[in-house]
Amino acid sequence: MMFRSMVLAAGLAVLALPVTAQIRIAVGCPPVPQCADWIFAEDVKARLADAGMAAEVVPGGALGRDPDVVDQMSQGLLEMALTNFVMVRQFEPMVLGFMTPYMFDDQAHMFRGIDEGSVVARINERLADEGLRLATLTGLGGPLGIFNARGPVQSLADLAPLRLRAIDRSQLALFEAWGTQGVVIDMAEFATAVQSGVVDGYFNPPVVPLMFQHTDMLRYYTEIGAGWGVRSVLMSLDWYRGLSEADRAKVDDAIAYATARNRTWTLEAEASEIAALEARGVTVTRLDPAVLAEFRDRARTVWGELMPPDHIATFEALATATRQ
Repeated sequence: MMFRSMVLAAGLAVLALPVTAQIRIAVGCPPVPQCADWIFAEDVKARLADAGMAAEVVPGGALGRDPDVVDQMSQGLLEMALTNFVMVRQFEPMVLGFMTPYMFDDQAHMFRGIDEGSVVARINERLADEGLRLATLTGLGGPLGIFNARGPVQSLADLAPLRLRAIDRSQLALFEAWGTQGVVIDMAEFATAVQSGVVDGYFNPPVVPLMFQHTDMLRYYTEIGAGWGVRSVLMSLDWYRGLSEADRAKVDDAIAYATARNRTWTLEAEASEIAALEARGVTVTRLDPAVLAEFRDRARTVWGELMPPDHIATFEALATATRQ
């Protein structure tokens, strides 16, 4: 981060920071049962409490947006946060392989790739320079699809007139491959952007409009199964290294416990979210297999823009090794 880089560039020693009496876990979403991040953080808090360590979950973005909380962790001012994968991607784009559309067969397959592969360890080698540690990657719901406010999307031709909110520039390449346009917009600005006509919808898991109450605006959802949303659990490396060996083991155990529960929770949520959308009046479109294949084939043409091209073979091998 900029602060850390300035300190190192000046040749100043980074002082050892005192271990905080209470661990704070920042979460961007509201404390609602649809929010996997909040549930994960509460699971970590409960497990730490059982081990005699106090933690506080700070939801709703109260400690700032993702870049702000990452800065705080990099400086050792905040212990832990759940953030968008983009926060990891800016330092190590290899993480994008887990979000690449149609890389894995289903969400359980992707989780095996995360848990059984060595990618997280390789990412942490890079994050150490930024004073950060990737504790784990978590799921947040079912497969990514297309939500919009204008009408059913049953083909690529139906998608063409729409403009979708993009999470970052790499998603713009995916939208272009599908023949439509995108605009990079922060989620906090999305509702206003839809109401003002800047965008017509977004590319997200079904849980997102349920979580943020967007179903009143986004009345149409198309299932395209284009990968799964992944969240990053980041920690301050200075704080983590400053823990005693016993306390570090307790933190590792709490992360492992919450990660296992997240895997189960996410798969259960995936099975119920479509019904929840329909209950709120959202029209759900399931594509003809030939149309779905066209979405898949076009997405594969931009894999080299969605993730580092030199890592494609790594992830294809990981997908093959973890396929059941």
